[in-house]
Amino acid sequence: MENTTILIIEDEPTINRIVSNYFLKEKFVVLSALDGFKGLQLFSQNKVDLVCLDIMMPNVNGWDVAKTIRETSNVPIIMMSALSEEEDILRGYSLKIDDYITKPFNPKILVAKVRNLIERLKNQDYTTQTSGILEVKDIKIDLDSHRVYLNDKLIELSKTEFDLLKYFLEHEGKICSRNLLLDEVWGIDVYVEDRIVDTYVKKLRKYLGSNSNYIKTVFGVGYRFEAIDE
Repeated sequence: MENTTILIIEDEPTINRIVSNYFLKEKFVVLSALDGFKGLQLFSQNKVDLVCLDIMMPNVNGWDVAKTIRETSNVPIIMMSALSEEEDILRGYSLKIDDYITKPFNPKILVAKVRNLIERLKNQDYTTQTSGILEVKDIKIDLDSHRVYLNDKLIELSKTEFDLLKYFLEHEGKICSRNLLLDEVWGIDVYVEDRIVDTYVKKLRKYLGSNSNYIKTVFGVGYRFEAIDE
């Protein structure tokens, strides 16, 4: 993807080099750093379209890098880590990352995830994004500013969290299978594990607080958004 800049922050030189080469072959502009401090320097000095971020790194770890980036930017972040426990993945999403890929992984899958995420964001910005307010009960989505409000209080969501909540509101009352949500929110061209949907739903329920019951589990199938107080 010409004119698309990827920042790879990975302290293992071999992995860094391999991943960088895959992106270069696909015509991405690649910046790379072997530690978090250098990664933050590169991020502040360049226009970056997406960050691929390791967690366990010297000087500044991936958690702190993601937190620092999110203080000033909503740039998409994909975490790459050998930490595969649910609590580690949830910690990543709590920092507003957009995806989490566990090591070892196929670099082709990472490139596909990046390509799909960037294309989807471009489509939102210029093609499919609609204007106005989408509102169900106490939840309001401002489609122009890409902001979400709960009881008129702003809640900060990552782009993928926003997309999932928007899809739920637009399809209120409809049973949404995990596969459907994967296709509609993450995209049909990229492999994502089913459990990623459950992880995002868990996050959305936490944001919704007392309204978390609006997202109902349909056992063995998926979920249904239904704004009915119980």
